[in-house]
Amino acid sequence: MSKVSNLTAFWLTLSLPQKALLVAFILLKIALIVLLPLTGDEAYFITWGQNLSLGYYDHPPAVGWVLYFLSLVGDDLFWYRSFAFFSALLIAYLLYKLITLNDLVEKTTAIWVALAFLVSPISLMFVVTANDTVLVLFAVLGVYFFAKAIHMQSWLDTLLAGLFLGLAFLSKYFAAFMLIGLLAYALWFWRNINLKQLMLMVLMVALAVAENLYFNATHCWNNILFNFFSRTEESQFALHNVAAYVGMILLLLSPLGLWYLVQSKQHDLPAVSAFSNPKTLVLFAAIPLLVVLLLVSFTNTVGLHWPLISVTLLYVLYSGLSQGQLKKLFVFNAVFSNGVAVILLVALGFVNQLISPTQQHHVAVYTQSEKVCEYLPENTAFFTLGYSSQSALAYHCGNDNVHVFASVSKYGREDDKLTDFKALDGQSLTILITHEKEAAKISPYFQSMHVKPLKIDEQTTYYLIEGSGFNYALYRQQILTKVNDKFYTAPDWFPVIENGCGFKRKYGFE
Repeated sequence: MSKVSNLTAFWLTLSLPQKALLVAFILLKIALIVLLPLTGDEAYFITWGQNLSLGYYDHPPAVGWVLYFLSLVGDDLFWYRSFAFFSALLIAYLLYKLITLNDLVEKTTAIWVALAFLVSPISLMFVVTANDTVLVLFAVLGVYFFAKAIHMQSWLDTLLAGLFLGLAFLSKYFAAFMLIGLLAYALWFWRNINLKQLMLMVLMVALAVAENLYFNATHCWNNILFNFFSRTEESQFALHNVAAYVGMILLLLSPLGLWYLVQSKQHDLPAVSAFSNPKTLVLFAAIPLLVVLLLVSFTNTVGLHWPLISVTLLYVLYSGLSQGQLKKLFVFNAVFSNGVAVILLVALGFVNQLISPTQQHHVAVYTQSEKVCEYLPENTAFFTLGYSSQSALAYHCGNDNVHVFASVSKYGREDDKLTDFKALDGQSLTILITHEKEAAKISPYFQSMHVKPLKIDEQTTYYLIEGSGFNYALYRQQILTKVNDKFYTAPDWFPVIENGCGFKRKYGFE
């Protein structure tokens, strides 16, 4: 019987409520993809895809590469988001395939686990294509082919494992902890594996690491400084962060699923060796990151998306539940996720009422972008005061010449590569601000300014500033020097690479 026939037969076994929950989830997820306004981070990554590079300021480059290849087919937001939608489907299928590597698990059980994941809150998050999207996809692909390679000793699977595990590392540094876990698994069971194939996988991952190190060494150590220094400088102990992290993991893994797991006696499945059991592999792969994030939570807030690799892989553990329990888990996840989706969709209709008054003036950039773009230069450069608005307006206005002015934030500094304020000395610049008081922030850097109000709606007025006589010397002293010291200056013990920092070279900070 073909796979399509198997799926058709399985579909026919579903009850009407189960079918309704699955269809509702898919439709609600599509509605979110269509109706959710372009987010700042999402737009930021799209700008990466428009500037193909070996690396980018904040993170390794894989999401930029994916979006670049997607842009070759079409520059459309829903096309970009479709990658996230189909990634969730592929990940669910890969979990099914990973579970069925254990011949003792029924295929129907594996399908129910895959379906429970597909309608989970984790899957619901796959509505935008960001670095976490490609991270989880490449990580699960890598783990699946790693499992096949070491158990079947196939050289093709070995090459695919090395490729996808390398791409996982080039998606986000969190993958490094998964890679350490997989290496520990291989060393623990070294007698059972082909060491030559293991070395090939290690070599391929090492090439990905070398690519990223080369980029960092020749680009001011951007990724390393941002992820390990800039993001941790405000760390302080907070016990509530630990509680929030634990609660987050329970939510993402499903409280009902974890309760069943605690109760489960594996339902008298025939014994299988630890090496042959995919659950052993995913524990090795998932636990290191979860432990590291637990330690991080003592001093920092852990983002909802940070543990996605681990919680996704840990769904394999549910293959030990009975099919009755898995059906209930599917219903529980679907009802919860559908409820969240409905709440989000309703909230989108009341954005102005839900956003605090102090932040409402920012919202129109994302919710009324077409109207904002009508007031802005079409084919000439202009600036905003932050990367989020800059990226969103660059996409919506179809203008690749939108840049960031006077920002000393640690986030979204990719635009530093694309601007040369030294070359703008004495020139006139156009700057969009979302609040009148922001004019005082930029007025010192111009000989004169003309402020033009832009009425977006009854509650929102933006301002377009034409600044004449840009004072580069003062801008360098008050803005660029701070940026250089905080984000482009590595500790003294870092290797010094000649001409290894374009920002310092461009502005004379070497």
